[in-house]
Amino acid sequence: MNPANERVKYNVAASPHWHDGSTLPGIQWSWLLALLPTIIASTVIFGMASLRVIALAVTASVVAEVVWNHFVENKDHASNFSSVSLGVLLALLLPVGAPWWLVTVGAFLTIIFGKKLYGGWGAYPVHPVALGYAMLLVSWPSRLDYTASLVGKTWSVTMIEPMRLVKTLGVGAESQYNFLDLLLGKQIGGVGNAMVLWLLIGGLCLVVARQVPWQIPLSCLVGVVVTALLLQWLAGDRAATPLFHLLAGSTILLAFFLAPEHTTSPVNPWPMILYGLLIGSLLVLIRTFSSHTDGVIFAVLLANISSPLMDRMTPPVVGLEVSKNG
Repeated sequence: MNPANERVKYNVAASPHWHDGSTLPGIQWSWLLALLPTIIASTVIFGMASLRVIALAVTASVVAEVVWNHFVENKDHASNFSSVSLGVLLALLLPVGAPWWLVTVGAFLTIIFGKKLYGGWGAYPVHPVALGYAMLLVSWPSRLDYTASLVGKTWSVTMIEPMRLVKTLGVGAESQYNFLDLLLGKQIGGVGNAMVLWLLIGGLCLVVARQVPWQIPLSCLVGVVVTALLLQWLAGDRAATPLFHLLAGSTILLAFFLAPEHTTSPVNPWPMILYGLLIGSLLVLIRTFSSHTDGVIFAVLLANISSPLMDRMTPPVVGLEVSKNG
């Protein structure tokens, strides 16, 4: 035996063994480019106040990650830009007039408690932005009131969140809103969560570029429509119409940017579909029956918890069948 052969070592690294050339920074940049139309539209509609929130959220997120990495050695570096995309998503959910301390605390909660404590990108059980925003909502609910944050704005639209008015007055309140205005983002909302058309354009670009699996956004929207139709049949005037659910609030942000997050969503096709249907249904149920106006964050958190269970429904492995001795 050749002694040189004794020094041969085989690569037994974990799968996948075939890579398509994607990198984590590349994935994050594709998401940031997809969010760019929303950022531009928000700046045009709300002015520099919205850009201030976005810039502060991104800066605070990056600083939180850099400081954590300085004291705790890990492989989740700031150079992968994941903290940047998480900062942008958090900012889009915040009110336009959010004070600096609220943005900073939200970024800290998102990065440290939502991401780094679990080991960084690829390890956390729920969406970091959903967890960070939920902690803000529980701690300072009045500071996250979209209607109150835009009281001083002169705008030719109904100056109250669409879903809040429908929850108060019933489905008849939908007539007070122009559906084209809702589509273009001219509605009371956060920095960018209600920029429906621009979020849809960016989300579809991610689907076409195969950065987001089509099963999750499609099944999420189907879940919203089907549940809204059922509630209209069961609850009558109390439930909003499916189109109103799609155009009001954070539905499109949920379907294309929060639900399909790589770490917290299923990886197999059928679990993806079930996951999307669940999260869309939860959104409508929370909006209709709970005290929360939108409910996107809690729908995300509940669906994220169920994601590992759904992924257990995997297809059988071909080639491992037990042969019968004849």
